[in-house]
Amino acid sequence: MNYQKEKEAVSAVLGDFAQALNTGQSIAIPEFFAQDGVFIPEGMKTILGRDQLGKTDKGYLRRSDFKISYTLKDITIDGQYAFVEALATTTEKRVSDLKLEKKTSTDFFVLKFTEEHWKIYRYVFNNVRYA
Repeated sequence: MNYQKEKEAVSAVLGDFAQALNTGQSIAIPEFFAQDGVFIPEGMKTILGRDQLGKTDKGYLRRSDFKISYTLKDITIDGQYAFVEALATTTEKRVSDLKLEKKTSTDFFVLKFTEEHWKIYRYVFNNVRYA
């Protein structure tokens, strides 16, 4: 395994994931996750399994004009797992008054190498701050 090549592949997956979120492609989101992937957002219900991920959006990403960017702080690869610490910056329109709201959070990903591709196995974010 070429460590640098795998780090670049992990970074590309997360970049593509952000792009899917930014363009409101909620139908594509589950494909970024392993079948047994888990999404653990601060203050919201944990979503277990890839099949549940596509059922939660209901058009929210587009209605709120949700945008996210990740600054990858560290990527460590150990066998079939990659551990990624990132800083996320998001903007979205509040449903109540459509004012733009900016937030930052600390995000942590565990990716798993399955079927020749890196997939999100665990995604946790917390320490959300309003900017």
